[in-house]
Formats: sequence, C-alpha cells, structure tokens
Amino acid sequence: MTKIETVFEALMTGKSYNRFQAERLLHDHCLHSTISTIEKKYRITVSRKYETVPCHGGSTKVCRYWIEHEERDRFNTLKAKNKPQPVTKPRRSLHNANQ
Repeated sequence: MTKIETVFEALMTGKSYNRFQAERLLHDHCLHSTISTIEKKYRITVSRKYETVPCHGGSTKVCRYWIEHEERDRFNTLKAKNKPQPVTKPRRSLHNANQ
C-alpha cells in the first residue's frame, strides 16, 4: 500500500491528523502535500483547521486534516456507482479450439 493510500484510508475511517500525528502513526513526513494529492486523485474535499500544539520549548501552529462524514458518504456512493463490473469471457469448447 502506498503512502497516499494509507493516509486516505486512515482519513476515511473518520479520524483526523495533524502533521506530527501523521508522521508518528502513518509515517507521512509531508502531510500537507499528501492531502493535496488525495484531493486531486480521489476528487474529495479534505477539511482542515489550524490548532496550536506543544513543541520543544513552547508551541506551534499546525493544520489538522479530516474528511467530513457527508464527504465520505458522497465518495462511497460514487465509488459504488462507478464500480466496474467483472468481464466474463465466453468459454471456448475444446471442440471449437481445434478448428
């Protein structure tokens, strides 16, 4: 599974992550870039807000990312509608194969 798929699947569970959590839990060292790719690749809106978190000697502002419930439902509905149907090939009989 790729880094993009890992982060996308984690967000689709309803969880949210900031850059430090994503690095520790998902091994993503560049979350903002991954989020941009996810939005383009899957045509889904990732919500975000800034928050302040503690860091060495003080605090820093980071962005928290998540996918809203309605957006996850919209994506899953579209995915189900566009699911490719299995292609079945007509079977060749042994009798016709020798002709």
